[in-house]
Amino acid sequence: MERLIDNELIYGGLYRVREPYLVERYNRALEMFGLDSTKLKDFVVDATGYSPQVADDLDDPDYMDPNKVNRRFIILSPLQATAPVIDSSFSSTVDLMQTFFRENEEALKVLTLKDVVLGDIEDSTYRVDSIDDILSIHQVEFRVRTGTELLQKAARIKVLVNRFYAVEDSWKDAALLEEILELAKLTGDVRFNNIVPRTTRFDLKSFWTRHFGGLYVFHDDVNKAVVIGEPDEPAFDGDSPALDRYISLNDPDQVFQYLFDTGRVAGVEPGWLNRSGMVDRRLRILVRTAIAHSEPAADLTTLSDVWIRNWVHRNFDALSKNGLFPFLTRIKKALMNRTTPPVRNTSLALVLQIMRASPAHADCVLVNRLLSEFSKYDFVQRYAVNKEGFYADYKGYPENMKEYAVQVIKTDYFSDRQGYWDILLEGAEG
Repeated sequence: MERLIDNELIYGGLYRVREPYLVERYNRALEMFGLDSTKLKDFVVDATGYSPQVADDLDDPDYMDPNKVNRRFIILSPLQATAPVIDSSFSSTVDLMQTFFRENEEALKVLTLKDVVLGDIEDSTYRVDSIDDILSIHQVEFRVRTGTELLQKAARIKVLVNRFYAVEDSWKDAALLEEILELAKLTGDVRFNNIVPRTTRFDLKSFWTRHFGGLYVFHDDVNKAVVIGEPDEPAFDGDSPALDRYISLNDPDQVFQYLFDTGRVAGVEPGWLNRSGMVDRRLRILVRTAIAHSEPAADLTTLSDVWIRNWVHRNFDALSKNGLFPFLTRIKKALMNRTTPPVRNTSLALVLQIMRASPAHADCVLVNRLLSEFSKYDFVQRYAVNKEGFYADYKGYPENMKEYAVQVIKTDYFSDRQGYWDILLEGAEG
């Protein structure tokens, strides 16, 4: 994974902690979680405060997520809001953290000037033993603390200030006034600064979880869930009353039908396919993936168009074996000729290759992640919407494919990440 680290495709965009007072605050938070302090004086953290370097130092990769269900958080700075979330057990964690930062921006600015903010993202489950433990999660709450009990002191001063205004002649109470002044040195004037996070509870509807081998959980009914997973049969007891049905990722017809019937996919969109360049990108990657496996010495980043065309002619039968290459070629021709893409009587596994999530649906980001399960070869989309999946795929790439993937992601995605997402979510409400 060193190539990914060197090119910041993993552990990139993290918040750096090297000021002694921040390291001290981080250690205070670790101690409050009952953990050992880190000996490190310079490390990086993600949006939740997880550090891969601290994990190595403590020899505990799960120190911020001990039961893989109630993620801990350590906030040293509001700047962590722009960092990714590493090694999450739920796809919703990054959205929850970003929302928490956004909804409590003022309070977090004030608190982190003087203290560390820490706690747990709690739900109704404390350990996952059955599918019911997953399906029962509908809401989460940020249980917020501070390293020096700043929040408790803010609550205390509010009580004292209310007493000062409510009780006649309270200005004569020297002890009361002294306590207010001492607390105000720490909290500031709580009548005007918004020091206490106000939005700490959030609804959780649909999400991906790494439990039971990786599951997509969709709630169309508050009491029932549709679960989509890798095995043909669920890797859990399927008799849960909260389970509507289980769909295997190995059954693209059922997956397509569910997504289509619930309005989660946008259908075939010729205009969007042209603007996104997705078909061209997938054809390029598909061909070079085949070359990488048959020509391990080939430098995929420097191959000429003429060399590639000749290779395709020589290997056309093998390249066309599963039907994907001819299908994408037909779609490309239709788009070039401004005709309707020919998908009638085509297997839905192939049709899924040219679809995106309906941008108006609340689950659009999650559905795009799900769709990437059917086009794992497209490492650009895989990296953008499903980094955990990309990292797992990357381990099995030939060396020349690894180098090619890194270079393409850097040029096609990193050069304009916002543009990529603008096109993918084009038409989204708001």
